[in-house]
Parts: sequence; structure tokens; C-alpha cells
Amino acid sequence: MKKFFALMLVAVIFTACNSTVTDNANQNSNKEVNVAAVKTVKLHVTGMTCEGCENTVKEAVNGVEGVTGAEASHVAELTTITYDTTLTSVEKLSSVINDLGYKVEGLAGNAVPTQ
Repeated sequence: MKKFFALMLVAVIFTACNSTVTDNANQNSNKEVNVAAVKTVKLHVTGMTCEGCENTVKEAVNGVEGVTGAEASHVAELTTITYDTTLTSVEKLSSVINDLGYKVEGLAGNAVPTQ
């Protein structure tokens, strides 16, 4: 009988954890985005040394309202962000990355600044 209750407790905890992760993953997708105002910017970011750094940057940037996607590469020192220009700006995105301890050196390559 104790094994049954222990198994039920584990099942309840597992279900609760999975629903929390799903809710957090869907949190950003519930925001309304103005498709006409969506732009992609590539930022030159220094200080990332591993995949963990890349994930930290991606998670933080993806948490900003208006961001629809982000990718980061520590090898290329590049972060590519797709965002709604009516909800956020390059300055805000740069600030989020800088606050993590990395340094946004500016736009990468021939990228054109957007709002």
C-alpha cells in the first residue's frame, strides 16, 4: 500500500512539473505581435564562452515582450533576434543581454538598425 501511495505522489509531482514547464513555454506565444512590424536584427555579442552562455542569452531575450525568436552563437559572437518593433527595441534587447554580463558591441555585419 505504501508503494502505491509513493507512486501516486511521484505521478502528481511529475504532472505538476510538466504543466509548469508547458505553461512557461507557451507564455511568450500568447502575446499579440504585429506581423507587419516584425524585424530581425543580428547583434555582435562578446563574452559568451559556451553553449550554456548561448542558452542564457536565448532564454533572456525570448522572455522580452515582442520577441518571436532568438538564436545565439558563442563561436560567431552573434545573437540573431526576431522581434516586433512596436513592442521592443534594439536598445531594450541590448540592455537585457548586457545585464546578463555579456557585451553587445553593436550590430553585426551589414545589419540595418531598426527602431
